[in-house]
Amino acid sequence: MAAFILKGVFNQFDPKQVLADLYAHQEWWTSFVMGPPLPEDPEYPLGRILIALRDLGYRWKADTLYVLTHDDEYVFPLLDLSKEWQCSRTEVIDRTRTGHLLGRHPAPPPIVVYWWD
Repeated sequence: MAAFILKGVFNQFDPKQVLADLYAHQEWWTSFVMGPPLPEDPEYPLGRILIALRDLGYRWKADTLYVLTHDDEYVFPLLDLSKEWQCSRTEVIDRTRTGHLLGRHPAPPPIVVYWWD
């Protein structure tokens, strides 16, 4: 069985703080995942995510956190966490794009994206 080792931290990402904050506010989100940034190309939106299948045996670049909000009212509290987490950039994927990316209609609530450089 392969062992997973954290080889280095190159930014302000603090996994213990992020997880503690998320679990302290479980009512704000439905699910979350960490991975590479999504491509902007609407024709093949999962291309970079699928690269993970190739790279998982070697290493996983986790610099982007995606949080599916529980509802619109939780977007701003989740955005406020980005200051504490010292994120390089934060954005919100609106319901329309979330529905397209997740293949669900009616569209699910927004996704808050955190990125550490």
